[in-house]
Amino acid sequence: MQVSVENTSAIEKRLKIQVPAEEVKQQIDARLREIGKQVKLKGFRPGRIPFSVLRQRYGPQATQEIIQQTAQTSLQQAIEQESLRVAASPRLEDTPVLDNETGLEINAIIEVFPELGTIEVAGIAIERPDVSVTESDVSEMLETLKKQRMIWTDVERKPAAGDQALVEYTAQTEQGRVPEAGSHRLAIVLGESGFEAIETAVSKMSAGDKTDLKLEFPADFHEAELAGKEVDVALELARVQAGALPDVDEEFVNSFGVGSGDAEELNVEIRKNLERELGQAINTQLKTQLAERLLEMHADMEVPQSVVSNEAYNMLRQMLRGAEIEVTDDMLQHFIEPARKRVRSGLLLAELARQNDIVIDGGKVREAVEEIAQTYEEPREVVQMYYSDQRMLQAVENSVLENQVVDWVVNNAKVTDKSMSFQEAINAATQAAGQQP
Repeated sequence: MQVSVENTSAIEKRLKIQVPAEEVKQQIDARLREIGKQVKLKGFRPGRIPFSVLRQRYGPQATQEIIQQTAQTSLQQAIEQESLRVAASPRLEDTPVLDNETGLEINAIIEVFPELGTIEVAGIAIERPDVSVTESDVSEMLETLKKQRMIWTDVERKPAAGDQALVEYTAQTEQGRVPEAGSHRLAIVLGESGFEAIETAVSKMSAGDKTDLKLEFPADFHEAELAGKEVDVALELARVQAGALPDVDEEFVNSFGVGSGDAEELNVEIRKNLERELGQAINTQLKTQLAERLLEMHADMEVPQSVVSNEAYNMLRQMLRGAEIEVTDDMLQHFIEPARKRVRSGLLLAELARQNDIVIDGGKVREAVEEIAQTYEEPREVVQMYYSDQRMLQAVENSVLENQVVDWVVNNAKVTDKSMSFQEAINAATQAAGQQP
């Protein structure tokens, strides 16, 4: 077999493979003999069909089978021989045809991952958050938990800031009444809902009052038919409730899964959760900075379009969250550039791992899976699910490997510590996650 490789671009190669005619003919003859052992022809005993009859009757079939088989195996051998990092299945430029003199010629286009030189990280500048969880952070989170368990009591007065207003409403849009029958119910806490227009309206009402008005709904309102629209609304204030924070007693503590009912044990659990959240936030910031620096260093790096398209499809599907919606090219187009950035970033991080012999730590993978599992009611079943689903496990492995790369870079790059509070670190991570490829 002769192989020649032509570079058509940094991420595409043309393979030309020639397999000697005699080698292919021998395989065709061998295939015909196999067929002769299996088929039955009238007038001939099983396994005793003359070869000339087999060639005449089954020659074209055997030839096509062997050509297809030889093309596949030859392509794979050529890829291994040339040490190509293939990104997608080879694409035949034309149908291979067997020539009695020149043999079988196979021409294929192959998308490959880009070849990258040594990635130097010593000059990469990264800011590392210098932050820890304080008693104040624990106390703030406890107050947040208390607000989640707020005790509401009906009051006979107009709602004030901090009160909860329970309203019922119908809206009239150009498309019709919303809802078509009955009314929608909505609970809003004055000063906290973000729906200023309705807060202003109900602050002037008492329980049982009704009014007709024109309301502009927030762009992110949960009813898509009303989001961002100004429509006529029939509004009724059903109840006004004042809130009181609960005592941190045994019942309150138990409600958060702390069986002992001990408030100090709840504080310990809060601190653990905050430290876990902080660790993730710090890692997100470091990873985002590293990805941005790498992308800047390799601004001209090309990546295979097939890989980008697959990533765009996965991103769209993730956004749709399993909804049975037919994916169109127009929908995919919105994700192409973010997908390209994500693919480039992932390849650069993987290349850093390869060049510096960073391999996946199985123990850290187990820790990551168990951490995910702890957020479910049956952690053991979730762990088993991950380890029985290669796709899910691989996603965790990739994440762990990227984290290992980040840790390695932090020890080898130009890192300066940046002092910040817990909340500043969380906010910065949220912003970084929005930029993250």
